[in-house]
Amino acid sequence: MIEIRGISKTYGSIAAVSHLDMTIQPGRIYGFLGPNGAGKTTAIRMLMNIIIPDEGEIIFEGSNQRPPSNKIGYLPEERGLYQKISVLETLQYFAHLRSVPHANDKIKANLERFDLGSRVQSKVSELSKGNQQKLQFINTILHDPQYIVLDEPFSGLDPVNQLLLKEILEEMKQAGKTIVFSSHQMDQVEKLCDDVALINQGQLVTSGELSKIMQSEGVQRLQVKTVKESDLTHECFSAFTSERKNGSVFIDIDGHSKQEIIATLNKSIDLKSVRVAELGLEEIFIHLVQGAKS
Repeated sequence: MIEIRGISKTYGSIAAVSHLDMTIQPGRIYGFLGPNGAGKTTAIRMLMNIIIPDEGEIIFEGSNQRPPSNKIGYLPEERGLYQKISVLETLQYFAHLRSVPHANDKIKANLERFDLGSRVQSKVSELSKGNQQKLQFINTILHDPQYIVLDEPFSGLDPVNQLLLKEILEEMKQAGKTIVFSSHQMDQVEKLCDDVALINQGQLVTSGELSKIMQSEGVQRLQVKTVKESDLTHECFSAFTSERKNGSVFIDIDGHSKQEIIATLNKSIDLKSVRVAELGLEEIFIHLVQGAKS
């Protein structure tokens, strides 16, 4: 278990992270989510002991001593690869530093799985942004670490490789690994995480088991489609908190019954369909942030 207790980091007058508390259970995927500039990378760097918190502490398995480097795999947001050497030399070099057994076999298997088998002799500088990201991820997990810390791991990956990365993260979780990753792409990781922490402007918005957050914070809405497209802008929707997008109007049920909403709309327009649509994680985040400001 990893316990993050009240860590803060300030740069001049800017509080990058403020009194952040998180508990990361072993063998689970923990999503550290928020918009760009929320403080995710600063918190990840404190977790990795790259920068020291101004206050607070980070506890690994009951100790404030960071585990040995061969127990942790870290994927930074910025690429830290040597550009002038080959893909194979890169992985062999880092495998040697970590004394990885049967390194060449593991390197070959990972390169094949990530469709980089034909690029072993290519220089890193010759790879696309997405392929460099895949190479760096292989380097992160090659030594079979117990803790895997990923900062924006989906950056630069196309949808096919994003799906592959999710599959591998699930496999590592099943093997008992503890995975922490930051992302601003909440919609992509909603189905992947067991637990999440949502932060904004360096402060915790909410944290805990994802399913419970979705259940307790998720505001139900009605997704309404009209017979006439022009009716999507009808003034009858102004009686409720609503938004129009993707050919539908979404109405917050808060304070109203479904029957009341439907009856009100039916007086003015012809409805094509009405269904209950729960908020996604990104919408919950926006809802919580806006609620905190009001």
